[in-house]
Amino acid sequence: MRQFWIIVFFLTASLPSGCSILQGGKLLAPESFGLTLVAPDIYLEAGADETARDNLREAMDKAEKTIRVTYGSVNSRPIVHACITEECYEAFGGRGSVAKVYGDRILLSPRGLNWHFIAHEWSHIEMRSRLTFSACWHLPQWFDEGIAVAISEAPEHSESHWQFLVAANIPRPTREELHTFKSLRQWLDAVHRYGEDKNIERKANGEPEIRPVYSAAGHELRPWLAKVGSAGLLAFIARLNDGENFESAYR
Repeated sequence: MRQFWIIVFFLTASLPSGCSILQGGKLLAPESFGLTLVAPDIYLEAGADETARDNLREAMDKAEKTIRVTYGSVNSRPIVHACITEECYEAFGGRGSVAKVYGDRILLSPRGLNWHFIAHEWSHIEMRSRLTFSACWHLPQWFDEGIAVAISEAPEHSESHWQFLVAANIPRPTREELHTFKSLRQWLDAVHRYGEDKNIERKANGEPEIRPVYSAAGHELRPWLAKVGSAGLLAFIARLNDGENFESAYR
């Protein structure tokens, strides 16, 4: 089953960003491209010191505990690949993002070396491990991202950041618009349209980073997840697997 989902992901994800996926394919042989195994299922860019190794192991442990609390148990076992330089991250197809997921493999940039982004990407993997192929295919991207944002508690996507966007009157998706981001392509288009892929340039210019799309998804899903809890999330997943349409199960 694990290899099946890797193949499915690489085939579907190659549609919007073929070059990135081909570069991400190098994660299948990480030690051939500058990464070193530092713990079971954890690779780190060669040259990292022992402190970086310890921090990454601790982040992995905390992320796993977070997934366990949210989903009630842990079905998936992702392989984490962490870069300490931007050159490494770009070499594996990670441009303009903080972290990425390829099948059951997580790629972290130097800006994402913490439990928040491991938990975020792990949530995507855990969700897919619990859904049938049909249910996974029909799960809206905004929902999958919103659950990951709510679980990860990353400051970059927090409710505080959402309130900053509101107070600063920075353009952001309405709830109705958010619900139209159903496919990966629609989600990525929105991320680009709202300028979330320009944060590296903003930071270099001393400007505040903005994440309107991810924050909108978190703002929508955070209260929903708090209300239904782990049992409600699992019941929701079960209804999707039984063939119920998303809107009905979400309500």
